[in-house]
Amino acid sequence: MRHTKLLLLSWLFAACAYAQPRATGAPADMVYAHPGQLVSAGGFRLNLYCMGSGSPAVVFDSGFGDWAPAWSRVQPEVAKWTRACSYDRAGAGFSEPGPMPRTGVRIAGELHTALHNAGIDGPYVLVGSAFGGDNVRTFADLYMDEVAGLVLVDADSDDVGPQELREAQHRRDVGLISELRACRDAVAERDTRPTLSSARKCPRYFFRGLPEREWWSAQLNAKLLEIAETNAAMYDADTSEMEQTPADETWLRRHRRSFGSRPIRVLTSGNHGVGDLQKKPPDTPEHVSYERQTTLAQARWLTLSSNARQIFVPHSSEYIQFDAPQAVIAAIHEVHDQAGTGMAAFMPARDTAGGFRDCPECPEMVVLPAGHFIMGSSAAEKSWAASHGATLAAVADEAPQHEVAVPSFALGKYAVTREEYAAFVRETGYPAGDGCGVDSFKWDKQPQLSWRHPGFEQTGRDPVVCVSWKDARAYIAWLNRKAGRGSSSGEGLYRLPSEAEWEYAARAGSSSAFWWGESDEKAPVHAWFKQNAAGRTHAVGAKPPNVFGLYDMVGNVWQWTEDCYDDSYSGAPADGRAKETASRDVHAKDRRSNCLRVDRGSSWLYPAWLLRSATRERNPDDFRDAIMGFRVARTLR
Repeated sequence: MRHTKLLLLSWLFAACAYAQPRATGAPADMVYAHPGQLVSAGGFRLNLYCMGSGSPAVVFDSGFGDWAPAWSRVQPEVAKWTRACSYDRAGAGFSEPGPMPRTGVRIAGELHTALHNAGIDGPYVLVGSAFGGDNVRTFADLYMDEVAGLVLVDADSDDVGPQELREAQHRRDVGLISELRACRDAVAERDTRPTLSSARKCPRYFFRGLPEREWWSAQLNAKLLEIAETNAAMYDADTSEMEQTPADETWLRRHRRSFGSRPIRVLTSGNHGVGDLQKKPPDTPEHVSYERQTTLAQARWLTLSSNARQIFVPHSSEYIQFDAPQAVIAAIHEVHDQAGTGMAAFMPARDTAGGFRDCPECPEMVVLPAGHFIMGSSAAEKSWAASHGATLAAVADEAPQHEVAVPSFALGKYAVTREEYAAFVRETGYPAGDGCGVDSFKWDKQPQLSWRHPGFEQTGRDPVVCVSWKDARAYIAWLNRKAGRGSSSGEGLYRLPSEAEWEYAARAGSSSAFWWGESDEKAPVHAWFKQNAAGRTHAVGAKPPNVFGLYDMVGNVWQWTEDCYDDSYSGAPADGRAKETASRDVHAKDRRSNCLRVDRGSSWLYPAWLLRSATRERNPDDFRDAIMGFRVARTLR
């Protein structure tokens, strides 16, 4: 619970002995004392507890410093009438550590991936408590067509509250971040009693303080204490989550989406910022003002849906699920029932993989939400690249960094494959061309090579290579003709992505050098490149997807974009459109074209530093090489 940890540090005291069981027999919360189902979330595993059956499934996310046991009083009751799933965020509880930084977009994407890998398909009723409310709202903004409804349990409202309240909260974060780091170091050294300004044991950062009297099972408290006293990765994850909070709140403000008629219930505590009613100090004018402003801020979520209601739970701390679990259960039941009867009105047709196709021959597409991002690389990132094999001149064109607003669009889930391209060639008789290069550094086309025979073995699911920008455009023209016959897509909606759209899709909400974090150490997990590709392409989808559900955005093959290359972003469109003016590049490889076309993503031939989201390259529009492929974009109506 983020507000509890921040507003009431001085109100909490040394640990009390709350470990006595409150019931005889085997308490229901014992299930959380052991791992549930460890499911891949893209290079690591999340711990899921799923109970019951039925649809829509109810998915719980907990507050800051909490994990799945926070729902021990609610989840088993909900599971009596539908599927109910709680989980431990990356690094917490029994989940494995995930990539840094711990952004809200990354957290939502990991949950989305884990649910699908566990065979728990949408639609979902999302339930978020405190900080978990940020995560489930981010999930909804990213995957709205998989959301059936929303329940916010005294959720953090700083992004919709007054600016001065938000800034005060962020100032308080600084002190807690310092204490979490001190705890992390102490836990790593197996010393759980560091000297902190709060004079508290480190386990008191979790839930309402461990041991937690809410749990009936002494075994559960013992296991959670063990985790808090030994799992340094949990402190790393919590620290990163808190550090990313300001950026996450900015993301939520910029990506606010309508829920249409999907039901939303906002549960509002009578005691914001109070984690334990037994330890609530007397009210002050300042705290009363904070209570009023938070209640009004939470009411602003009612504008997200035509079916929204605020439910007041006056005799509760911000842990409504502990103090008044029936209020939470009733709200979930109401949202579940209304979502179940109204899903057909707002759920589009989908295939089981989470994408859509306009025709049998069309590539599978993924809808990306509208959003803002910072395009290009920082001076620090350029210096890092220069220290790992680049030159500063080679990365100078990744500047100046600038903000781009990208409308919603669809992008190929994978690069276009050999079998997809072959269907185009069979129907049109499109020629293979006059040869293909094999090393990219010196364009020396070998006439015997083509997309059919690129110089190494490929399967039908490998990305097609040896295709020029002009070849890609010819494929797209055919695709628009195919999709326009007997479908709702119409003519001309398929195209190459703009360079800005490509980087937005590759970053998938991240601002780090690589979409999985700042380091290239995990590159072998996420991409095919020089050190692990064995001199060839590999079937699409073999590596984990990014948060947007897109595979092989970096590595495997370079991907054409629509843009003409310029050696600077000065004057570049800020709305996601392609740049259509001729190149000013004084180092152009080939002067036969006034417009060198930008390609992105690196390939199987190149080292890891080129897998960065900001990496750019350019080539003539008739350039064919065994490293070159493409994926298609689609304009949405």
